Amino acid sequence: MKKSYFSILLAVLMLAGSVNVFAQKKNVSKAKAKILAEVPDTKAAREAILPALVDPTTKDLANTWFIAGEVFHAAYKEQQELEWKQKKGDKVLMGESVLKALGYYIIADSLDRLPDKKGKVKPKFTKRITDKVLSFQNAFTQAGSHFYSNKEFDKAFEMFDTYLKYPEISFLKGMGLEKDTLRPLITYYCGLCATQAKKTEVAVKYYELVKDSIDSEWIYARLSEDYGLLKDTANMLRIYQLDAQKFPKETFYTRNLINFYIHKNLMEDAMSWINKAIEQDTTSGALWNVKGRILENEKKIDEAVVCYEKAVELDPEMAEPMGNIGRIIYNKAVEELDRVNNIKDDRTYLKEKAKLKDVFAKALPYFEKAYELNPKERDYVIALRGIYYNLDKEAKFKEMEERLKNM
Repeated sequence: MKKSYFSILLAVLMLAGSVNVFAQKKNVSKAKAKILAEVPDTKAAREAILPALVDPTTKDLANTWFIAGEVFHAAYKEQQELEWKQKKGDKVLMGESVLKALGYYIIADSLDRLPDKKGKVKPKFTKRITDKVLSFQNAFTQAGSHFYSNKEFDKAFEMFDTYLKYPEISFLKGMGLEKDTLRPLITYYCGLCATQAKKTEVAVKYYELVKDSIDSEWIYARLSEDYGLLKDTANMLRIYQLDAQKFPKETFYTRNLINFYIHKNLMEDAMSWINKAIEQDTTSGALWNVKGRILENEKKIDEAVVCYEKAVELDPEMAEPMGNIGRIIYNKAVEELDRVNNIKDDRTYLKEKAKLKDVFAKALPYFEKAYELNPKERDYVIALRGIYYNLDKEAKFKEMEERLKNM
């Protein structure tokens, strides 16, 4: 009796197992039928195939994953046609479907290449999978653009990055996809997505790949800022150096590089870089102005003035070197003023005060020109107010006093 009971139980379990195997294989067949029907039902096909992907009886079969790829590719195509014909395609579903289709096709191909019981590899789906996967590569750029415009930057990054990973897919290797002329642009988009998603460490990896091939000036600026945010001094310095060489007319990079060296009291390095920059662009007044600041920082005032004068000669419309020359003269006058104010003999005091006016007067045209070129610079207004006061130009003094109150 007991033996008979266990035999019946075993038979029931075996039947249940075979029923489940049949049910899951039926689901695969059902999913395939739904997308091949005269009126495809991709929703029902998706619902049918998903259980088969996790069931032990079907999840290791290449055909299961191939049909899954076909189902989600069909869902993508369905929405694509709606978009083409009526502009009503679900772009989110398109992106999600094509991403899933790719993943399922890749798994199908890997299972399809496994050796059979005789140890032979006889792939059945490779050609169809390859053709399908190549046919929808551009869908990832479209999906990425959609998510980016909707500020879903993580999703946009995933789509663009998937496009870039095509050459790494096993069945696409050797097809020359790495030579795709769109790759630099899509790499750039990946960097932008990572930047917008506040993933600076990711962004720099992509910007580094295309910094010399697309929108270079912006990318170099972005890299220098990002490495600063990451507190990666070595790479920040490297980018500043490359910036200074690549964009000699854009003094922002040279100045930052030189400011770094000055801050670290590495004056030889600072001077070395400014001289290199001047060699590359001998007509840049801005570079001569920076060199003047370095020399002034080293207390080589006369040499600094020569550089500022050269900067004015090359670029008469640049306010800063004008202001720098005026400031050097003005500071000398202020230093002398302290000395003169301590003179106790009235005759000597008046004589020295008259001489001092000449020094203030010498600084005046430089500051007036600098102020004319850049009236928003507060330092110029303060200097002019002091000069007008010491030259007894009361009306001008009051004008600068009023201007200062309104800044």
